[in-house]
Amino acid sequence: MKRILLLYTFICCSFLLNGQNKVLEPSQSECPEINNVNWGSDSLTCRKNVSLYSEFLKQKNYVDAAKFWYKTQKTCPQYKPNLYANGVYIYKQLAKAKKKEKSSDAALYLDTLYKIYDLWVDNFGNCDKIKASLAKDIMILDPSKGFPKVYTLYNTVFTNSPDITSYSDIQYFVYSIKYMLQTKKIDCDQFLAHYELLSSECDKNITKGNKPDKYTNVQGFLDQEVSPCASCDKLEEIYTNKYNAAPENMEQINKIFDRLSNNKCTESTLYLTLLDKVLNDPNSPPSAKALFNAATADHKRKDYKKAKERFNRAISVSEDEVLTNKSYEFLYDISFNTKKYKEGFDFAGKLSDACDGNLKKAKIIAASASTFGASAFEKSLIYCLALDYSNRSCGKATASTINAWKGQLLPKSELIMLDVQSGSSQNAPFWGQSVELKTRD
Repeated sequence: MKRILLLYTFICCSFLLNGQNKVLEPSQSECPEINNVNWGSDSLTCRKNVSLYSEFLKQKNYVDAAKFWYKTQKTCPQYKPNLYANGVYIYKQLAKAKKKEKSSDAALYLDTLYKIYDLWVDNFGNCDKIKASLAKDIMILDPSKGFPKVYTLYNTVFTNSPDITSYSDIQYFVYSIKYMLQTKKIDCDQFLAHYELLSSECDKNITKGNKPDKYTNVQGFLDQEVSPCASCDKLEEIYTNKYNAAPENMEQINKIFDRLSNNKCTESTLYLTLLDKVLNDPNSPPSAKALFNAATADHKRKDYKKAKERFNRAISVSEDEVLTNKSYEFLYDISFNTKKYKEGFDFAGKLSDACDGNLKKAKIIAASASTFGASAFEKSLIYCLALDYSNRSCGKATASTINAWKGQLLPKSELIMLDVQSGSSQNAPFWGQSVELKTRD
């Protein structure tokens, strides 16, 4: 009960403190650099309360830390900006705990958290660092009620101060953008404008080597979420204008090429024009990703010869295990479709997942039976080999597939007529591998 009363008291006092002792207008982008500590009119009390709340904070005793944080704020509200950053952290931990407990007063702790942000703004100005922090906390603690607020905050932050954001901020901003689109508060053109801005941030951080895996994943998420607005016709219209404005800017060309590839817009004249430039730039050999994107577009058009050449080039320069593995999967698919069974078998053996590789080996062996099984007996041997590999696929082969292959085996009665014993070791035609002869019964 005392804690709840303390919480109510703090909220009420927060309202009373609003508007007092402002040092800056609440609209600047950059947060002020405060070099001098302001101990307020009662320096001794301020020092004591700072020491106490700081010590409880170190001990993760957030209840007592909150009590002395409140006393510090009341005594010396302009001590320094970090006072409010710590206050936000303390009440965020308390709010999380209350939500986890499903406590009836959880909403009070959230209200208090938001009032601390108000006090932070009133005492040190509403800079973009505060806006980004508030937007993130709303998304973590109270997203369903705060999407419009989050959108407004992040829109300002990413426009004015994108360098202070992280990959998680991009993801949270996208959630708020989706809400604004779904509620018809913004249109697709605005969504695409945000898409361009956020994609540029992903590109910048990937190029700098700043958590490139995280930003690559976020770019993939962004490409996925923008799809309802990103028709290929619309993207090509946007990017054609950009390309025509700077047709020799290879950095921009590579970005546009990646955008079109990621959104599977690979049929246009613009894409083919960019493809030629990206793959034949004398000053910069194409990256593994560019080659992979080009190859997947070739594969989609069933230009298997060109796709195969480009997937192999991508593998030769790739340092990305995921991209390399995907390339082998496509090469396996090409071999399967062109009936180059042994080549596909070899590609399956290069996959990082041995279980998946064995399943693919089983499938391509089974597919070869109609071509290389000159008799029912030889086909049966090839299916026996396929079943052997399916047994090594860690359960990935479906029951229907296994039953279909078993149905291709000869019955015991026919083996007797052929004077061949079930369970004997035989050589599978074409594959040159020894296999145990099985029957369907």
